[in-house]
Amino acid sequence: MRRVLSVMILALIMMMMPALAMGQESGSSEGAASASSSSSDSDAFQSRIVVKSQKKKREFNDKIVVIQRKPFMRRNRVELAPMFYGGVNDSLLFQVGVAGQINYHILEWLYVGVYGGYQDWRVADRKQNGLSEVYDDVIDATDANPKTSIVDWYVGGVVGFVPLYGKFSIFNTSVVHWDFSLGIGGGTVNTRANGFLGAGLITVDHRWYLLKWLSLNIGLKGWIYYEDVGNYKGVFTHWQAGIGVGFWLPPSWTYRSEW
Repeated sequence: MRRVLSVMILALIMMMMPALAMGQESGSSEGAASASSSSSDSDAFQSRIVVKSQKKKREFNDKIVVIQRKPFMRRNRVELAPMFYGGVNDSLLFQVGVAGQINYHILEWLYVGVYGGYQDWRVADRKQNGLSEVYDDVIDATDANPKTSIVDWYVGGVVGFVPLYGKFSIFNTSVVHWDFSLGIGGGTVNTRANGFLGAGLITVDHRWYLLKWLSLNIGLKGWIYYEDVGNYKGVFTHWQAGIGVGFWLPPSWTYRSEW
């Protein structure tokens, strides 16, 4: 009887083992599926974080615009520029003078101005006739008076452009800004032989900005005119090189976004 009971229990155990195995397999499959689902959910969450971070970064970058402000502004400012000049193109003449220019800068690169000067010092000293020692040497050598045009004073208008603007460092301690401008215009010159004559004007200027209201100016001005001097008729040029300063009004400025 015991043997029969033992056989029946063993048979029941053998019959239950496949069911237990299937239950374990099902449980492991569910666990694997649960782990796989958890891993995919984690990856999706990380992806959403990355996408959201990139979107915020793009939005943040769109709001940031880095533009270095210019340390010196010319637009809507008036430049008062007195200068001392000397003639450079005629060895027969020795003329120094005082001159001045008033410029209104319409834009950063465009301005209009008035230019004038005086260089006839015979009122103060008769010997200051504007002629050089070379002139006397020519008379002594040829026994003839050379034909030359002597300009006593001049005035005119000019339209100028600023094609170059830059900066350089001094001993790595300070930065000086500069610009280079060209101008063209016209006016009148007063010559000793014929008085008032119409003339064209060419200007070349180089500025070094020292303060917000002060610049050091180096300039070259050229007058071109037609004159009849003695037996000679033709085109004369009167070129001057000089140095001076520029006073800027208003002395400071306010930045505006549309500039």
